[in-house]
Amino acid sequence: MSKKPLGLLFALAVLTLALPAFPQADEKKPDPLEKQQAAIKAVQPALVIVEYTLQYDKGQAPGGSAGRYRNSAYADIIKEERPLEQSGVLVDDTHVATQDLLIHPRFIKSIAVRKVGGSRVDAKISAVAKVQNGIILELSAALKDAKPIKCDPALAGPYSAVTYFESNGDWVATTSPFGLELAVGTDRKDYRLHQGVVVDKAGAPVAVVFDDELPADDSWKGSPLQWSAYSADQLKIMLDTLDKQAGQTLVRVTLNFRSPKNNAASGYRRGDDESNAAVMNVLGVVMNPNTVLVLAELKPTVTSRLESIRVFTDPPVDAKFKATLTDFGAFVATPEKPLTALVASTQKLPDLLGVAIPGVEVLMQGEHRVAYVQHRRMTGLSVGWQKNLFIEISDASKGLFLFDADNKLVALPISHREKVAVEERYGSSDRSMITPIALINTALSDLAKSSDPSNVPLSEEQENRLAWIGVELQPLNQELARANNVSDLTNDGEMGALVTYVYPDSPAAKAGVEPGWVFLRIDAEGQPKPIDLHIESDSFRDRPFPWDRLGEAPESVFDRIPTPWAPAENALIRTLTDLGFGKKFTGEFFSDGKNIKKDFVVTQSPSHFLSAPKFKNVALGLTVRDLTYEVRRYLQKKTDEPGVVISKIEMGSKASVSGLKPYELITAVNDQPVNSVKDFEALTKDQEELRLTIKRMTKGRIVKIKLTAAAATETQPAATAPAEKPAT
Repeated sequence: MSKKPLGLLFALAVLTLALPAFPQADEKKPDPLEKQQAAIKAVQPALVIVEYTLQYDKGQAPGGSAGRYRNSAYADIIKEERPLEQSGVLVDDTHVATQDLLIHPRFIKSIAVRKVGGSRVDAKISAVAKVQNGIILELSAALKDAKPIKCDPALAGPYSAVTYFESNGDWVATTSPFGLELAVGTDRKDYRLHQGVVVDKAGAPVAVVFDDELPADDSWKGSPLQWSAYSADQLKIMLDTLDKQAGQTLVRVTLNFRSPKNNAASGYRRGDDESNAAVMNVLGVVMNPNTVLVLAELKPTVTSRLESIRVFTDPPVDAKFKATLTDFGAFVATPEKPLTALVASTQKLPDLLGVAIPGVEVLMQGEHRVAYVQHRRMTGLSVGWQKNLFIEISDASKGLFLFDADNKLVALPISHREKVAVEERYGSSDRSMITPIALINTALSDLAKSSDPSNVPLSEEQENRLAWIGVELQPLNQELARANNVSDLTNDGEMGALVTYVYPDSPAAKAGVEPGWVFLRIDAEGQPKPIDLHIESDSFRDRPFPWDRLGEAPESVFDRIPTPWAPAENALIRTLTDLGFGKKFTGEFFSDGKNIKKDFVVTQSPSHFLSAPKFKNVALGLTVRDLTYEVRRYLQKKTDEPGVVISKIEMGSKASVSGLKPYELITAVNDQPVNSVKDFEALTKDQEELRLTIKRMTKGRIVKIKLTAAAATETQPAATAPAEKPAT
């Protein structure tokens, strides 16, 4: 062979490298579409549909929703007479891996697995994955037209995910790049975000994933048959143990209350703020042998009437009120003897995310405590009140308690007690949250700091105590707001009130508040925002009291007649009372084009009508009360003028038959002046006949009542009753 010059060879080599490369006739560029089709084809024989036939249980529908976008409520699926369907993957001849829907078994009538247009077999849950958000179903027979998937964890990336779902009535498989986005946190292990059947670039299966978060290492790879899981038998033992434990530590508590005060007399409507219940059955948590946490968010007006507490353990025990938690909807009670207590978990919440953990839903249905145990999963953590972490869980039940694998309490359902400044004006919906037990234990460890001294049981005499500032207020409206040049400060009269009267020697009088000022809001210590004044108009008291028709009122309506005078309690006074006596606040007013701020301390009011001393004369069937500041102002009575006011008349009593009516004054008994209920009690004691001097506004009369068995009644005008000016 002839030798070519070295320079020519070098030149040919350079030319060859410089020329573009032309593909050979048999070479083909990779087709992305064909690659996707190959991936789907590789796993499609293993893709199946799991059918859950759901049912109601004891009249209750399963909570939750299904579908790719979670837009089909379980209850609607039952109504539409169709099964709940989701995708699954056949992992061997008789087992299918599918996502954990966390439906309580009582709502599942049957489970089946099928292929589109192919065979269908019954199935049951055989295992629950601890961390993969999946379950394993055991088939009653092999699916003839399906082929199990074989996962190889050694296959290298890049990966794709094959997802199987229902779309427009058809089941479709799609592929997309399997993103392994790494998330690095400061308080938890690293994890990768994903989801689907993971395949390599050749379409060979690597893993089946149902979780939204995967560990950063390769532990997620491999067959679902290799998952760390609880077998159905293991899970049953765990839940049965929890059910027994919960029966001793999550218990029924019965609360007994005094009857509430007369709503007609109180005038102020609280919405959800006031409960008329005489008995409540609620849940209690035995936190330690000597502490029961009672899950009842009672307002001060309700707690004030609390008389007794009974904890239904075996046997039941009585308990004493100890303290109301300031920041949580619960109070603490001390049982008369030590009880079996639960144990709090010390595991960190991030370590339990996505983990199958035992839970129990405990409900009070009348006097019956009903409990349902089931494994649950924490889906996330959210930052809430004071930057604390609260637990997110799909379709969380109202009474759901969460435990760790050792059946130690992780979290409980308890509402965050809103501050007075942010409470809903007309009540609020249930705000129960799945709250970590650590937050509650912190509050219980220092009750002096975490309890509300103004939310406690009170005696009947103390029950009606109120704060006061010493002003009478007229609600603003659009016209009043414009007339007082405060439209821009009161949302055109929707909030704020006009000061119409200032009581002498009251906190308002001492601070220099004057009639004609517009009261805008208060700003109290410890509250997250100022509290605007919203004083409701009272249509009944906007009109003159029908004194001239009071004589026509039958005794059956006596208890429903509102007081002629404005009640001492309104929205402002209720707010100040709930803030607590001793709390500092600033009142903001407007007058003559200027904003005026005055500092106050929440103080207790003098006796008002509902808190005034009272006396019931059983023989007469009559209850009277002392005259109080708001009653004297309405009736234009000076402090040294005699009289007690009739507050209640029993049906069929001598007082009723004699023609006495509510809110009339008794100024004398047997011609002796009556200055207080003590005087009335002394002057009526052991008397066979009474001569009562009665005043109904400007009109007076004498009523004679015999207290013997054959008593007759007699009334006549009072000869000495002085004329009075009409009250304004």
